[in-house]
Amino acid sequence: MNTIILKPELKELYALNEFILNEIPHEDLQVNLIVEEIFANIVNYSKTEFITVNAEYENSKLTLEFIDNGIEFNPLLKENPTIPESIDEAQIGGLGIFLTKEIADELDYQHINGENHLKIIKKVKK
Repeated sequence: MNTIILKPELKELYALNEFILNEIPHEDLQVNLIVEEIFANIVNYSKTEFITVNAEYENSKLTLEFIDNGIEFNPLLKENPTIPESIDEAQIGGLGIFLTKEIADELDYQHINGENHLKIIKKVKK
């Protein structure tokens, strides 16, 4: 498993995307969406001092683990939003965690020693 440690700043998303791209055989838009949504939520809401991301690609599965020491938050317990019937009814925000839960193949959350650990498994075809 490879690791990158990032500052909780949105500009670090570029380094994170490059790190992920080096782990998988080709760019995957669903992986990009998951990474962007989870990273942005941690940066914007957690008040963390760091974000560690572990990544491993094996047997066509990408395993990502996001670790931060911010406010305890289990995204798996967040209620799904009401899906708007039209684009005019849509509001900004609130869909990132929902989309991640829909797109990921497996999700697991644990709070260990004051740290949030969010593990995401996503199948990525070769």
